[in-house]
Amino acid sequence: MTYEGVKTSQIQSEEIRNLVARTQELTRGSYDLYDQNYKILSTLLKRLLGLMKQEKEWYLYFYTLYELLYLNMRDNNFTEIVKYAELYYKDSALYMDRELPNYPDTNMAYVNVWTYNMIFQAYYQYYQIDDVRMEAFMKQYEEAALRYGKTYNYYSDEMQLAIMYMDVDRAERAARKFLLYEKEMRSCYICGHLQYLFHFLLIGQERQAEELMLDYIHKRIPKKHVWCYQYCQRAEPDSLYLDMMELCVRSGKQEMFRHYYETYWMELPHETRMDEDADSFQRLLAAHGGCFDQLDKDIGKAAEDIGEERKETTVNNMNAFLEWWCYFSLLDQSGVHEISVQFPGLETDGQGRAATRTVSEYMQAKADQYGEKFARARAQFDYGVTKESYRRCFGL
Repeated sequence: MTYEGVKTSQIQSEEIRNLVARTQELTRGSYDLYDQNYKILSTLLKRLLGLMKQEKEWYLYFYTLYELLYLNMRDNNFTEIVKYAELYYKDSALYMDRELPNYPDTNMAYVNVWTYNMIFQAYYQYYQIDDVRMEAFMKQYEEAALRYGKTYNYYSDEMQLAIMYMDVDRAERAARKFLLYEKEMRSCYICGHLQYLFHFLLIGQERQAEELMLDYIHKRIPKKHVWCYQYCQRAEPDSLYLDMMELCVRSGKQEMFRHYYETYWMELPHETRMDEDADSFQRLLAAHGGCFDQLDKDIGKAAEDIGEERKETTVNNMNAFLEWWCYFSLLDQSGVHEISVQFPGLETDGQGRAATRTVSEYMQAKADQYGEKFARARAQFDYGVTKESYRRCFGL
């Protein structure tokens, strides 16, 4: 939760003390409260950032900067993360090492690595961050991790980057280093090990990946970490199955996708698989099974994704539109050849209807726009392989 471990009684400024207490109150009990209270939390944290800098409360200042990054990551507001990254670079260079001896009983050193982790989540999937800038950032990140601790965060993110690039050697090197530092982990064990789990799929260790996934689901982890199941939103079976299937689709593992889909996903209750709040990938899975019971809601979700595309990252847009391309292709294959839609730039007839195949091509063009743009910025990323994997997994 926000400012976890911070004792407000030790804050000298009454205004800061009251604002910190208010943010703690707004996030106490569930991580979902960050999402529900986004606007007011954003306002409070920005106000606190200015006050703490003014009062030279450097530990709380950098912690607040980290919390702003975390809040915006949950909201997929990656442009804000990129903006605050520049502020972090500037102020950490000016104040961090100079002030560390004044805060020996805090997590001030670790905040550096947590902050780099938040910045990474935006950088690694933006086309504006090209190969040169990305690799320079990763070098900076590694230096900070080795210097300040919580080094496992860096190697987990290095695995994530390697998985996107389908770079087996890089993933294996990062995994070995990750294991050297995982004992530092005090946060959620499941979230902290997800990239380690995923890398087994990339390197062809499918059985080990599946066994590790089941260990996480059935709480077969070190006892000191079992507490994380009270809070973790990614440790539920349906969430892990979705993560594994998404990775399979995006990295060309068609056989493993079919295995997880048939063995695990289709065994879940119908109401879990057909969640009305599902994202584009989960809706595509329903279409893959021939279910279009929520067609109007699915079209509404597609329209929402189009409306949010300026806010989203290059890679998130690419994946979402690849999924909608497949969805509408499957809808056309099912015999529904015309639908009512209102998408920007899509021509419809006088009744607001368009050929389903035309809608599919519209989504494909959007996916290509983002995928090709990202591939030009990142020479190691192969958009063609990713797109072909979607086509094969969903039988198009």
